[in-house]
Amino acid sequence: MTDTVLLPPLHGDYRVITCIMPAGRGAGVLEALRRELGVVSASIHHARGIGTQSLRHRVYSDEKQVLTAVVEAGQGDAVFELIYFAAGLDAPHAGMVMMGHAFRAAGLAPLPVVAEDVQ
Repeated sequence: MTDTVLLPPLHGDYRVITCIMPAGRGAGVLEALRRELGVVSASIHHARGIGTQSLRHRVYSDEKQVLTAVVEAGQGDAVFELIYFAAGLDAPHAGMVMMGHAFRAAGLAPLPVVAEDVQ
């Protein structure tokens, strides 16, 4: 028996959504995307940097998480809104979220599992 995995077409209209949020919120946002909208084409990574405050030029370090998701164009606005509220970006100075066009994307599919006789 062969399991077939249906992937979206290689060429099409997609949205790339990138969110920069405070460290520690990424896993919850990924889970909300998967659970509520079925989005599995998203990943997070950790980022750390140094900035300066405008008052007296004090140097500080800050840690963030960066989430990137690729979705079909029709799903873009719903995913953007979910990320915005799930990451807590409706509070001042919490982060940012951006959405852009992508006309080409490649999906990842799990490899088929071959059953073998184990003795």
